[in-house]
Amino acid sequence: MSVQDTETTGQDAGDLARLRRRTVRTLVVSQIVAGVGVATGFGVATLMAARLAGSPALVGLELTASTLGSAFAAAVLAAVAHRAGRRRGLMAGYLTGGVGAVLCVLGAVAASFWVYVIGMVFYGAAQAAGFQARFAAGDLASERNRGRAVAFVLWATTIGSIAGPNLAGAGAVVARALGLPELSGDFLFALAAFLVSASVIGIWLRPDPLLAARAELDRRPARPRTRRLAPLRTVAAPGARLSLVALSTSHLVMVALMAMTMLHISHSGAALGVVGFVFSLHLAGMSGFSPVFGWIADRIGRPLTLVFGLLLSMTSFVLLGTSPVSVSVQAALGLLVLGLGWSCVMVTGSVLLSESVDTEHRLLVQGFSDTLMLVCAAIGSAGSGIVVASLGFPALNVIAGVAVLPALVLATLVVRRRPAAGLRAVS
Repeated sequence: MSVQDTETTGQDAGDLARLRRRTVRTLVVSQIVAGVGVATGFGVATLMAARLAGSPALVGLELTASTLGSAFAAAVLAAVAHRAGRRRGLMAGYLTGGVGAVLCVLGAVAASFWVYVIGMVFYGAAQAAGFQARFAAGDLASERNRGRAVAFVLWATTIGSIAGPNLAGAGAVVARALGLPELSGDFLFALAAFLVSASVIGIWLRPDPLLAARAELDRRPARPRTRRLAPLRTVAAPGARLSLVALSTSHLVMVALMAMTMLHISHSGAALGVVGFVFSLHLAGMSGFSPVFGWIADRIGRPLTLVFGLLLSMTSFVLLGTSPVSVSVQAALGLLVLGLGWSCVMVTGSVLLSESVDTEHRLLVQGFSDTLMLVCAAIGSAGSGIVVASLGFPALNVIAGVAVLPALVLATLVVRRRPAAGLRAVS
């Protein structure tokens, strides 16, 4: 290689490193703002439904609608990104969420529960965009730091999760000033947040990380390639299969246990502030430690880190399943460990999925993964109450353990079969 070639390669590497940093910074900012919007609306979603539904039996349908909306949007946004890049895909998700926020306000003004439910379907697209942003962080990242890049973007949602629900009072003030129902003010804040997030992505996520990554691959010397796999065959690749099973089951049990544990401990008659503090520990576990798990995944490998995350989840089932019907240190610790296990699996599984799928089908498989994960969340949310009502809260934790066991077995087999490859992704 000539001196000129060496200088050009060094400049290109420097430009790529700067683009990686800029991409992650842009995604972090958009995630913080959009996270505020998503959490603000979800914070009052059930209260709004209770005022509009006219029947207690309909309350809860709004969250199911938003979850299914997120699941559908995940596939659509992935297809948009596949054709036009991450920037347009993320913008489409946040703008669709904004449309949902407007419909929710209109439902409140018209006192129409069904308009509100339709609004929540569209609102779910913003949550889907937030999930897809983690994949965007990994588009340009190197294998050595992909886990940290994905984890840092996930960590940014912590700020939104904490700040969003605390805006309820300000939202009521704004709504009263505009002559609107009080709870609709939170959806106005959500609308503003989604518009800002879409603007941040549209202005600063340039060049598009996905398109830049494709261009970088095109510039590299051609290498022998294995036979291309159709999308369904691609999903069956060992690393992709492990990721899909781990991500979907981990999200299912997290959603199911999160809601039912709060109901379980609230039966003691503890003050809402104490119950809220316990729940905040769970939220902290879900995203506050994700950079740590990203670092671990980069250091010891994806499959081994997945085993660690799944064992954390299993530990939480034991803690929660044997906890007393009260606010206790054991229940609080169980919720914290539940969040930590979910975070570890989310970070590691997302990275492993991206690394296990060929470039041609990566976007579509990522969209399928999020769709499956969110559908499982809807099943967990709907089914957990039935299980607790008929079999009790400890039984729910036993079922959660059974649901996670296949992922743990798969991850353990991968680590045992390929110990040397445990330091890197499995393809």
